Amino acid sequence: MTVGIIGGGVIGTSCAYHLAERGHDVELFERDDIGGGTTAASMAVFVWQAVPPSGFAHRLRRRAWDEYSVFIEDGELAYTQTGLLHVAWSDSTLEAYREYADSLRDAGIDAEILPDARPYDDERAVGALSTPEDGHFDPVAIAELYAEKARNAGATIRSGTEVRGVEIESGRVTGIELDDETVAVDAVVNAAGPWAVDVDGMDDLPVRRTAGPIVGFETPDDADTEIPFTLFENELYVRRYAKGLYVGHYNTEFRADEDATPTTGDSPDDDFERRARELLSELGFDADRFRRETGWIGYRTVTPDGLPIVGEGDTEGYYHAVGMSGLGITRAPVVGQLISEAVDGESSPMLRQLSPGRFE
Repeated sequence: MTVGIIGGGVIGTSCAYHLAERGHDVELFERDDIGGGTTAASMAVFVWQAVPPSGFAHRLRRRAWDEYSVFIEDGELAYTQTGLLHVAWSDSTLEAYREYADSLRDAGIDAEILPDARPYDDERAVGALSTPEDGHFDPVAIAELYAEKARNAGATIRSGTEVRGVEIESGRVTGIELDDETVAVDAVVNAAGPWAVDVDGMDDLPVRRTAGPIVGFETPDDADTEIPFTLFENELYVRRYAKGLYVGHYNTEFRADEDATPTTGDSPDDDFERRARELLSELGFDADRFRRETGWIGYRTVTPDGLPIVGEGDTEGYYHAVGMSGLGITRAPVVGQLISEAVDGESSPMLRQLSPGRFE
């Protein structure tokens, strides 16, 4: 079967690799560079800590990690284990985190409740939920690795190639329309991230885009304390990077009447920078000394239940791999595996739970 994939981020390249491994003729189309777009804008965190915990979501994570761990052990991919901290500013939130910690431990995840938010000097904190095995990757490295593996399995990877539409005849996919040609395919996988909703044949699926501003502050040498990836009750987060600290907005709430239009080259406004500096000051950093070094807007595709949409839609041969809800890095391996199973006509409880038809 000839399969065309739209999107060359971590999801699209994972799909390309797994489909090519199964012997399909795969052609992937990416309008920019492999791993550009949403993937490059990601914090690239692998999250074990589901809040609130879900047995099904944990099975997705476990299956994804089984693949990542092989890449790590083989020296093909680097993983920086920092841990993850959910900081509670209220007793009610802390009590919920206690219950979450019990559920996470029952699932085999190292989780504990801390009495404060160390290493931060956060006077509002009444405790925190910690999972020390969480960490981050280089997101572009993941996409490039999958693309390389896909090529080695026989796939064609076409970067700098924008898809103009999907050709559909008599209710089934027949081709992918480019600027100067139509490529004949038997199936298409829409893995275009926040641009997926603009692709022909998307169906009327409940996918919305949220904007996540990120500011990077260059910090003095005396502010290089090792810190976990940290989420706060106001939806802001902090993550260390080579030059300093990132502060971003983690917005994964689905609102049916709100949809952000993704653009490229946008930068967080002064108001968000002010909020970011205030947070760092409240955590005990001398934020006035920090210089804004970088900043961008990342976009997420979210669904009502927080789970991705994976599988064939209403149009025969049209497969969806969208709605990662802020967990594209965490879910990329398993989504690629499941898409390859779906294209081969396989069925499983996991595929049925992620099916586009679950919203009907």
